Amino acid sequence: MSNDIANSKYFFYLLRFQVFISGASVMGLELLGSRLMSPYFGNTMFVWGSLIGITLTGLSAGYSYGGKRSDQKASYQTFSLLIFIAGSYTLLSTLLAAEIFKIILLFKIGEIYGPLISSIVFLLAPAFLLGAVTPFAIKLSAKSMKTIGQTAGNLYSLSTVGSIFGTFVTTFILVPIVGVDIILYSISIILIISAIVGISKQIKVIAIILICISMYSAVFVQAPLAGIVFEKDTQYHRLLVHDDSVTNIRTLILDNNFHSAMDLEDRHRIVYEYTKYFHLGLLFTNDAQDVLFIGGGGFSAPKKFHADYPEMNIDVVEIDKDVVSAGEEFFFVQQDERLEITTDDGRIFLRKTDKKYDIIVLDAYDKTYVPFHLMTREFHQLVSDHLTDDGVLISNIITSIDGDSATLFLSELKTMDSVYSNIHIYPVVSEQEKVIQNIIVVAQNKESRVTKFELLSRQENIEVDLSEEIEKEYKGVLEFDSYKVLEDNFAPVENYLNPLTGKQYIKRIILEDGVAIETLDDNEQNWNSELSVNQFLFVLISALVLVYSIYSYSYIDKN
Repeated sequence: MSNDIANSKYFFYLLRFQVFISGASVMGLELLGSRLMSPYFGNTMFVWGSLIGITLTGLSAGYSYGGKRSDQKASYQTFSLLIFIAGSYTLLSTLLAAEIFKIILLFKIGEIYGPLISSIVFLLAPAFLLGAVTPFAIKLSAKSMKTIGQTAGNLYSLSTVGSIFGTFVTTFILVPIVGVDIILYSISIILIISAIVGISKQIKVIAIILICISMYSAVFVQAPLAGIVFEKDTQYHRLLVHDDSVTNIRTLILDNNFHSAMDLEDRHRIVYEYTKYFHLGLLFTNDAQDVLFIGGGGFSAPKKFHADYPEMNIDVVEIDKDVVSAGEEFFFVQQDERLEITTDDGRIFLRKTDKKYDIIVLDAYDKTYVPFHLMTREFHQLVSDHLTDDGVLISNIITSIDGDSATLFLSELKTMDSVYSNIHIYPVVSEQEKVIQNIIVVAQNKESRVTKFELLSRQENIEVDLSEEIEKEYKGVLEFDSYKVLEDNFAPVENYLNPLTGKQYIKRIILEDGVAIETLDDNEQNWNSELSVNQFLFVLISALVLVYSIYSYSYIDKN
């Protein structure tokens, strides 16, 4: 059968279509790998370095293997099986991706090696198999040695065009519109369908079963977890909105990190205690009129400022337009003449505007990812230039005060110390140096240092009681002489962030009666399988098919 196809007048176009699809699929898988891993390892340079490195490793090995094996024995059936196995593996790895990443987290190998191992599991095999496709296609297409160079050039060019197509379509069209899982299941379907013409009758039947599994998994997605009212893959995050039916708390979750919370019965009540410290800015500066929030999240803090201080003008800059949409729809933030939201990067926003602010609140970091360009001396100089004479920066950092998990914090503190005249530190949970928690850093340019007694005397000017919080100012001596100032040219924040991986992060939540309780953000420590019965059955079938396909390939290759 495969020989008949090879002699068909359509073979020329079919082969090139398969080469194109293979190239597009490789880049699609690489890009989507970052979206799969970001909830577990962040969206760091280590994630992207691992994905790119493993993809290139797989392709390189695939080129070598494909060239060698096609010289020994090249058949269209073998060629098609390579694509079919890649599609089967993609289906299986998509079904198991979340479980695999959770298991890798259990080994606590950090955010350097975790993404590397995950990339090997997810990408190495399909990159290897699809990398072998083009050398096989060259062998099957070559009609004479005189034109072998042109044939090879044309096919590698076509594969690269496919990769370009896969990159742009995945990035600019598919991810913003449909979910990551749907795209991955679609890639597995396309690969299997493109291979189905050249495989044996027995495997054709299996292929149809796999296509049905992929279609079912893509269309009839797993029922959302209890309380999930909205979910979407944005250009930057995996976004979830969750309602707790017991506490009536609505939470914004970005890549498994709890970013913002709102009491559905009292929308302006402070839930996450660290946001209460943002009001310190009004005690450090006189008659604050203009406030900028860098990082919107669920907009709980901007809404609170808007409600409590009617004379205040509030700007919010949030990089993710879907986070803004979720804020408007699910967290009831409403823009008006006093509250304006801009979708942009915080640093770019500051570079574009000449406006000066009395208070700038920087709330754009989380435990697994920090945008390095919002931590450097050059960034803080830009912030300083946009503060009024007695203006203040309020920065929220998740860290410990000291120890190996405080490297990023102490480097950032040294960086800020190189720009601002005065710095105050407020641990939200505890003064114990090893506790990972929200730490609020207040930085100001004016020479005279604001005292605790001055802050307490101004308490009556604000709507939030901060008397206890003022008393929590850290009075210990921090030695950061051995740490480096973060600069645009050198800011290895991923390395500094790595020791936080796998450690408990303690967060304080204010209940309805005003009592603050401590909770552990520790969901990455345990593994509980979330596979449904259907998914488990699909995994079993896909695994058996994959083993059989590999056996069939080996049998054909030997005979």
